[in-house]
Amino acid sequence: MSIGIMKKAFLALLLFTSFSAQAGGSLGVIGVLSESIYKDTDARSLALPNISYTGERFYFRLPEIGYQLLPKTPLQSFAVGLSYEGSKFDPDNSDDANVRLLDDRDASVMAFASYRLGPITTKLAQDISGQHDGFYAQISAGYPIQLAAWRIIPSISYRYIDSKMSNHLFGVSQSESTKTSGGITAYDSPSVSHTSYGIRGIYPLTQSVKVMLGINHTKYDSAVLKSPIVEDDSITSVLAGVIFSF
Repeated sequence: MSIGIMKKAFLALLLFTSFSAQAGGSLGVIGVLSESIYKDTDARSLALPNISYTGERFYFRLPEIGYQLLPKTPLQSFAVGLSYEGSKFDPDNSDDANVRLLDDRDASVMAFASYRLGPITTKLAQDISGQHDGFYAQISAGYPIQLAAWRIIPSISYRYIDSKMSNHLFGVSQSESTKTSGGITAYDSPSVSHTSYGIRGIYPLTQSVKVMLGINHTKYDSAVLKSPIVEDDSITSVLAGVIFSF
C-alpha cells in the first residue's frame, strides 16, 4: 500500500473510530466524502481500507497501534501507543493560485496515552515525527444504543490543539508569504480548538458482515478564521462502508 493511500486512510478514519472492540479483527472498505476548511478547496471523496485487530492487550486499529496497560474491562481501559495524525493539507488541491505556492502541511506520527472510564475517553498526544512538535488534548464520549437490528452510536468530542500544531496546519511562514509576493500575508496561528458531533449506524447483514453509515460535523473556534488560508470554520463528513469481522 502506498504512503499516499495510508495518509488518506488515517485522515478519514480519525473521524470514525473502528467499531470492532471484541477480541479478533475486521477488514473492510469505507467510502468517505469530506469537506475542507482551507481556501478554495473542494470536498473530496475517497475509498479507503479499514483494518483492525484487538487482542488481550495489544491492538491495531487504524489510525492507532497501542497496548493496554490495564486489563480492558467494560468500565475502563488505559492504553499507550502511536497514532498517525492525518490532519494535513496539500495546497495543490486549492483553486487559489497563491495558496498553491505554499508548502505542504504534512501528516504526523504522534505518541499518545488514553484513558476511558465508561463512555468517556480522554487522550493526550504528542508529535514525535518532527513535523510540528506540538500536541493535542481530547475528551470524547460515545454510547451504543440498540434499535432493533441497528446499533446506533452517537458521539461528541472536544479537542485542544496547541500553537505549534495549529501553526503547522494554519500558519503561514514569511518565506511562504514571499513566494506569493505578499498575496498571502505571514501568519502565526495561536492554539485552536474544535468540537465534533457524530453518529454512526451499524447493521448486520450476516454474523460476520456488517454495513456502516455515519455522519460527523466538526466546528472550530473562531480563531481559525484569522488564518489567511482558511475560509470556513466547520467540516461535515459522511461515511458508508462494509466490514468483515473474523
